[in-house]
Amino acid sequence: MTPERALSAALDLAAGAAAVLSVRDLDAVVWPRLAALVGSDGLAVTGFDGAVLSWPPGGGPGGRHQMAAVLGHGPARARVALVRADRAFTDRELALLGLVRPHLADALWRAAHEPEPCPLTARQRAVLAGVARGATDRAIAHDLGISRRTVGKHLENAYAALGVHDRTSAALLVGTR
Repeated sequence: MTPERALSAALDLAAGAAAVLSVRDLDAVVWPRLAALVGSDGLAVTGFDGAVLSWPPGGGPGGRHQMAAVLGHGPARARVALVRADRAFTDRELALLGLVRPHLADALWRAAHEPEPCPLTARQRAVLAGVARGATDRAIAHDLGISRRTVGKHLENAYAALGVHDRTSAALLVGTR
């Protein structure tokens, strides 16, 4: 892999890791990108919550060569071990793992400690999409064909479902889900 391609893959992994909210996100996005970045056949992870995960799903990693990283989030620790059968990991691959280590730590922490996304109604999502665009309650009401008071009620219910207290926080939170 060329240096440009490796950097691009590392940035792609970091972007995917930033969107992680659950273990399913780790399996679908982060682990495959990490394996591709360093040429790993599989991996085993001990998360911050003590959960033991492996990728690819259903098969534990097997191989003679291993590279591991300890991830920190405050005093808590997690461990990622990458394996492959055909050759040892290089210093360059170890450096790439070090480059993405903080992103892996943040993703694992969120997967272990953040609740699953709260369901919002379609109308609440539509109202919050208007908020995210910077529209006023009046403009949102006009666009959706409802009253401003109804917009306010949808926002109030969305705030409660998301555990936030203002429109900016709600729009930002929904934008990351």
